[in-house]
Amino acid sequence: MKEVPLTNCERNFINKCIEEETRLDGRKLLEPRPVKLYFGSSWGCCMVSLGHTRAVVQISCDIQQPKTSRPNEGTIRINVELTPLAAQHFESGRQSEAAILISRQLEKCFKDSKCIDLESLCIVADKKIWNLRIDVNIINHDGNLVDCASIATLAALMHFHRPDVTSTGKEIIVHPASEKDFLPLTLFHYPICVSFITFKSGHTIMDPTYNEERVGVAELTLGMNSYRELCSLHFDYLTKTMTIEDVISVVSNDAANYATKLVQQIKEAVIKDVQSRYKKDDSNVSRFKESIQVNKLTTTIGDHISIKLHKWNATTVENDFMETESEDKSYIINCEEGSADLIPVFDESVKEETLSIYESDSDNEILIKSPSPEKEK
Repeated sequence: MKEVPLTNCERNFINKCIEEETRLDGRKLLEPRPVKLYFGSSWGCCMVSLGHTRAVVQISCDIQQPKTSRPNEGTIRINVELTPLAAQHFESGRQSEAAILISRQLEKCFKDSKCIDLESLCIVADKKIWNLRIDVNIINHDGNLVDCASIATLAALMHFHRPDVTSTGKEIIVHPASEKDFLPLTLFHYPICVSFITFKSGHTIMDPTYNEERVGVAELTLGMNSYRELCSLHFDYLTKTMTIEDVISVVSNDAANYATKLVQQIKEAVIKDVQSRYKKDDSNVSRFKESIQVNKLTTTIGDHISIKLHKWNATTVENDFMETESEDKSYIINCEEGSADLIPVFDESVKEETLSIYESDSDNEILIKSPSPEKEK
C-alpha cells in the first residue's frame, strides 16, 4: 500500500501552526515527547515508546571467527526491520530505503563512535570472538524512528548480559546461567540520536511527529553522548537556502542537555531492572505486559486528527451560518487529561460505537456542526 500524501490544506495548516510556535500535540518547539522503557524476559530485550512511536530491540550473541584485519576484536551487526505493523506503507520481506537509512545512522552512532569495547568480546585471539546481533523492529510509526531506535538500542546494550566462557586450549566451554553469572557489556560512553526538523519559515523543532517530518524542509540528526560530545551527524535538506551551520548553532545546546537527561533515565531504568532480576522482584519494573493498552489502539493512518488541548472546556459550538438542512457532525472526544480526538461522524450508530470505545461520558463531548458542501457554494 502506498503512503497517503498530505494535502495542501494539511501542509499549510501545519506550517501556520509552526509559524505561531504551536504544535498539534501541545509541545513547545524544542520539547521532546515522553520516553517510556519496558524490558522483556531475556537479557538485551527492550521496548521504547517515544510518544506513539514504538521500537523493540533484541540483542543476541554467538561465537564466530574474527576478521583477519581485527583478530582480537568482536563484531557488531545491526538489522532494522520496518513491517506493515508499524505503518501500512511499509512492505514486509524487503529492505526499504528508510530501514537502510536508519541502520546506517545507528552504525555511525554506536559502531563508528567506538562506544562498545570490542576487545572484551574476544575469546581467543585469531580464533574465536563474540558476534553481537542487534535486531531493531519498529512496531508503531508516529515519526522520529531514528531517535526511538537509538534509545532502545542503547537501553538494550546496557541491559544485555552475555554468557561466560572458558577456553581449555582445545575447546571453548560456554557456561549457562546456573553455573556462572552472565557478564554485561563494557561501554565507553552512551550515545543516542537527537533529531530536529526545520520548516520553510525557519523554525526548528525537536522530536518531530510523522506529519511534521513530511512537511519539514531540512532534517538534522545529532548523535550525542552524556559527555556532551558529538558522535555522529546526519543532515538532509530539500532547499539549498538552509545550511547545516544555521541549524546546529540553534539546537546544539538543547540536544546536549536532552541527551544527558535521557541517558540518566536509561541508566536508572536498566539498574532497576537488573537488580530486580537478581532479587527476583518484579514489582517495580516496567515489563512488556504493562505497555499493552486493551481499550484503545493507535495508528498513524486514520480518519481522525489527534490534538492536544491546553484547556478543556465542555462547551457546545453552534453558529447560525453552520446550520443547514443536511448537516454533518463531528464529535470531539476527551481521551485523557489535556487531549482530544476530532472524529467525523456521518451515522449516529458510529457515534455510539466510538463513545463506547473511548469510554467517554456526555460531559466530555463537544458537538461541532460543520457546513455542508452546498452551503459553502
